[in-house]
Amino acid sequence: MAFHIFRRQAVYYWRRRTPRALAIRYGRPHVSMSLRTMSRAVARRLANQLNLTLDDVAMLADGPDPHLTRSQIETMLHAVVDGHLAKLDRVAFAAKSSPGFDLGQAKADDWRAYWAYALLDAQGVNAVVREEDRGRMTADGLSEADIEAVQDHLAMLRVNDLVPTKHYILRGMIEGVAATPTAMNLAVAQGTYLRGMKLALAQSDRRYGGVRIEDDGLVDRMMLAKSDPPKPPPSMVNPPVDRPTDPPEVDAPTIPQFIPMADFAQLADRVAQQNRADEHWDDKTQRQAKSIASLFVKFMVQDQRILDLSLLRQEHVGKFVDFLRFDIYKHYGKSARDEQLTIEQLREKGRSVVQAKRGISGGTINRHATFLGQIFDHATARGVNSLEAIDLTKLRAKSRSKNKRARDERRKLPIASAKAIFQTPPFINCAGWDDLGKWGEQGAAQIFHCALYFVPILIYYSGARREELCGAMVDDIIFDREACKPYIHIAANQQRRIKNSQSKRNIPLHPELIRLGFLDYVGKIKALGYKLLFPDLYSPSSRSPLGNRFYKLFKPILTAAKITEEGLGAHAVRHLFGAQLKKKLLTKEDRADLLGHGGDSETSERYCEPHELDTLFEFIMKLEVVTGHLEPQTINIIPWVERMEVAPFSQPSRAKHLAQAADG
Repeated sequence: MAFHIFRRQAVYYWRRRTPRALAIRYGRPHVSMSLRTMSRAVARRLANQLNLTLDDVAMLADGPDPHLTRSQIETMLHAVVDGHLAKLDRVAFAAKSSPGFDLGQAKADDWRAYWAYALLDAQGVNAVVREEDRGRMTADGLSEADIEAVQDHLAMLRVNDLVPTKHYILRGMIEGVAATPTAMNLAVAQGTYLRGMKLALAQSDRRYGGVRIEDDGLVDRMMLAKSDPPKPPPSMVNPPVDRPTDPPEVDAPTIPQFIPMADFAQLADRVAQQNRADEHWDDKTQRQAKSIASLFVKFMVQDQRILDLSLLRQEHVGKFVDFLRFDIYKHYGKSARDEQLTIEQLREKGRSVVQAKRGISGGTINRHATFLGQIFDHATARGVNSLEAIDLTKLRAKSRSKNKRARDERRKLPIASAKAIFQTPPFINCAGWDDLGKWGEQGAAQIFHCALYFVPILIYYSGARREELCGAMVDDIIFDREACKPYIHIAANQQRRIKNSQSKRNIPLHPELIRLGFLDYVGKIKALGYKLLFPDLYSPSSRSPLGNRFYKLFKPILTAAKITEEGLGAHAVRHLFGAQLKKKLLTKEDRADLLGHGGDSETSERYCEPHELDTLFEFIMKLEVVTGHLEPQTINIIPWVERMEVAPFSQPSRAKHLAQAADG
């Protein structure tokens, strides 16, 4: 190590060439000063400090901010923890192999060392055991002898020059994240090192209790790996190698650019903005893409310890897909709290439920893979070449088996079950607006006109999707055009999107809907000033589709109608709509116009015009009437809706949180 010192008349001086940035600015080729000491050891220590200070000043004058970023600090921390965990594991393995191994003593020694580094992390390299520290250690179960051992451990670290940490170790940590070892960065590295040692020592149960989280699912992953094709054995014959006299000239290796893993989320934001500008993604799709990108970053940082995007490899992405397929809770993302959970907490949540409720569906995995693929392509096009080798297509879920017909994937609702739905309390006599699923007083006929009343009827007589109806606006119901039958206009609106381009359509209203007061209901909701057709589903504290709220109300009604089989819900009613029309010999093009499906050929799609409303009306009149027993009632709006109040199921604190997130 260069100290840049020399002695003149028994006094040491420091002299060093001025760095280029400062030399140009101040016109001095060298800087020098007296260190005012005759001790060589003191002079070397002072010279070190001056060298670091001069380097810092030069970098501040010559370039951008040299300070470590949060991502670089996290990278260093993970490297310290990972390296020391491996070292401690080796020590534990060796200790447990010896004949005189004492488990209790080993754990006690481990915990004493932990507390020594916990004090160093809290107080710095000059840490001592204070009175308040004694109280904390006593509360943690340490005896007076243990506390004395902690003091001895601190002394031992200093005697052996382990504290402060060796300069070359700290410098290596900083250079390992492509940063510059300025005095400030060295101080940050010192604190990071002590923190990492503390975290590694805290994992005593890992070494002596057999608690290793990576063991969970290990056998399952090994068995799955057996299905991979075997790799061909390497050739036993070495090919001839030319050995020229002079070694070939090669370019000097380039230092890979450090790209914080957190930047992946920024790339996702830019992809979302680009697709938004090109009118490919709506708000919901953008949120979905950003959400999976955020989970991806969290997994790589917390589970795979990857903080440099350029170090991302195929195997890491494969482990992320396995996490989605086997470990995560099936309904991840439906709760806003899910995004606040760590990867281990998400695994624990998955382990807390039965196997059938773990792992997201293949279709959702493919959608996430598509989002990630677009982000990878965006990053590759901007110079992140390491991502180009990652192949997401191999990680996609397999498509439907050719031996299974598409029509068999959806359960069919028998017509008798559909009739049973309309024999339940919400359609005949309910207990109250807040107890729609229970029967009211005998002899009464109390109903409330709301989503739970009209949406099932609308699905049965229109074949529309649940969200198409739950997210409809008042202005989507057209009934005041001269010489035009009343109809519902289905298209993207400010509340919800539609599934695809062919979903945009007009469906005439069945006479049963008009008889049961649907148009009167629309008029009253509009007069109250609402834009939403079913405001009883809306809460300002939720971003979930309105159809989710409807299904929560509708599920008990299905149970009351003895419809309890998996897959028989609102969509099964829509399936029944299509099945009935097929039995009435309507062509698939005719049914597609009502259901919002596309054609499966050039003839049926490009050269086929949608039917007129009158023709579509003739089609829906072929449906069997299942609501003929219902009596029309005077429109009765749910009281809080009529008073224009916020939904009683709303959570104000959560609404405030969502508003702050939107502003941020």
